[in-house]
Amino acid sequence: MKLLILSLLIFTSTLFGFTNDKITMDWLEKQPRSFAKDFYIWRYLNKNITSEESNKALSQVRYLNNKLLYRYINKSKDVNLQEYKRCMRAKTKNLINKEAYCIEAGLSMYDATKLSKKNLDKVIKTSKLEYPDFTKKLEIIQSKVPFKKLIEEDKDVFFNTFNECGGKYRVQNFNHYFPSKLFLKLKDDKKFAQTIKLIVTNLNMRKAQISLLKLTPEGLDFKSVFHLAINAIRHKKEDKALVYLEDAFGKAYYRMQKDNILFWQYKLTNDKKYLDTLSNSWDVNIYSLFAKDILNESHKNIIFDIKQTKEELKTYDLANPFDWLQVLDTSKKMTDEKLVNYESMFTTTETLGHLAFVKERYDRYRNSYFVTPYESYLKGINEQRKSLIYAIGRQESRFIPTSISSSYAMGTMQIMPFLSRAIAKELKESYNIFEQFDAKTNLRYANHHLNFLERRLDHPLYIAYAYNGGIGFTKRLLKTKLFKKGKYEPYLSMELLPYDETKKYGKKVLTNYYVYNNYINKKGKIKFSELINSIKNL
Repeated sequence: MKLLILSLLIFTSTLFGFTNDKITMDWLEKQPRSFAKDFYIWRYLNKNITSEESNKALSQVRYLNNKLLYRYINKSKDVNLQEYKRCMRAKTKNLINKEAYCIEAGLSMYDATKLSKKNLDKVIKTSKLEYPDFTKKLEIIQSKVPFKKLIEEDKDVFFNTFNECGGKYRVQNFNHYFPSKLFLKLKDDKKFAQTIKLIVTNLNMRKAQISLLKLTPEGLDFKSVFHLAINAIRHKKEDKALVYLEDAFGKAYYRMQKDNILFWQYKLTNDKKYLDTLSNSWDVNIYSLFAKDILNESHKNIIFDIKQTKEELKTYDLANPFDWLQVLDTSKKMTDEKLVNYESMFTTTETLGHLAFVKERYDRYRNSYFVTPYESYLKGINEQRKSLIYAIGRQESRFIPTSISSSYAMGTMQIMPFLSRAIAKELKESYNIFEQFDAKTNLRYANHHLNFLERRLDHPLYIAYAYNGGIGFTKRLLKTKLFKKGKYEPYLSMELLPYDETKKYGKKVLTNYYVYNNYINKKGKIKFSELINSIKNL
């Protein structure tokens, strides 16, 4: 087994100091299809290459996003593709006089709601013959009573209009009581989950929310039923919420989902059996921490320290993203022999996160590792900031310095390329995007960004939201009715975030922050209830 792993990791050319010039077609063809390879193809498409070379590169992509598509089109000699890109990126006012194919490619439903009646009439007239389904959506927006026309259309047109039109327009035109027969038409479609979420998480959709109380959970997925439960709680229908929660528990797959439901069952009933079950959860999350806090217990399965031999790395290249991909693949099914091999591979403090990751897999996630790698890079930083950095780093990458996301966020702290470039400019440093795979650089840039966020936000939860969803999103969020005083606050507001990823991310980072703060900040330990109660939006 050791020879197998070593053979999988044989391609380990150091990538610190890597530049675009070193990305060649021969090199790309040796790499496995992955988000990491897509990232390097994205960089390759920015080089002075031929259209034939760009075609060959694109054929190796795992996931085609707009970043790759636009760079590919820049290298292409295809006139139609060049025009398609111009349509996709055109301002709405410039689309009005374009041909039908260009309008259909570039005009979103959100942008269509901003058009004047005159311009809307014009694009409908242009598009109607070639794109009848697209035109149906525009005709809903054009009509005197958009909701009446919306519910008369087939379900595909309904979802593509309702789910894509934008929050303000949705409140102004679609906040009505939904007829029961409409739910019968929509209920068996997967897109209905998004519709339910958009209604529940928009605090101004009261009439539509009341309509959702008529829905039964049968045939709906976990996410939909859970949103219905939260909706019922908001409208003080606790008995109905409990029915939804019971159904959602049976549909939940992840332990955190089940713990989330147990928490709300306890909150609604004050029945200690839910609290006891929650306190016995092996998952470390805000809900199990809540239960432990009330019962004055502590998690027995949190591990902070892992022994390492401290030998020099021999078979693993810290700077090569593809080495980590091999580990991800070979560690899916862990054995005793594999664990021994990984322990001999990940021997330094820089690979503490790597070792913690594979050990969690070996333990089948019944133990949670809160390790503290890169401590030498964080000297001089106060305990609270250090706790926040570790909280974010653990969630972002598990401290893997060569992590690359599908959106090309990079490094230990998963910094987007546009942001790392901007930070380099602020710091008056030369910029090499590949240096973000160096943990020391990546952590320093993240700390600089956190300085910016902490000057504007006053709680780790809000900082987590901003780190994931952006400062603009978080500022807008705090101007709404969320995180005000209330019976179930701040937990209820935490369920009502419109973005699923940011909602989950905030909960995870808050959990990590609490655990790390009480481990690192010996003089500043806090109770979990204190951390939660300090979440305010005054």
